[in-house]
Amino acid sequence: MLTVIFLLIVLPILLWSKMIAIAIVIVLLVRIVTRWVNAQNQILLFNPETGYWQLDGAEECKALRLKPDQFVTSGLVIIYFETPEGSVIKRFITRDVVSVADHHRLRVLLLARSH
Repeated sequence: MLTVIFLLIVLPILLWSKMIAIAIVIVLLVRIVTRWVNAQNQILLFNPETGYWQLDGAEECKALRLKPDQFVTSGLVIIYFETPEGSVIKRFITRDVVSVADHHRLRVLLLARSH
């Protein structure tokens, strides 16, 4: 973001258009930081009897189906869910947000379900 602001200042464009562009970048940065600070923790739950997943803390995500393709590495898991309405929800789970054992269990579960 700072690079964008720097380039806007250095580039030879009109002053008023620079100010508008810098204001837009600052507003977007403030919005991103505000969303990050106000983010609520969510707990991912799986019911093996029904095969449904649930994001506890998100009212709209009660019965989620796991999509067939997932991104799983030792440090990052990206889970793709499908809602009953057909929309896709993505969740990024890094190794540092859960315990090592839980992260390993999640990777094993996702890899087992994808084959």
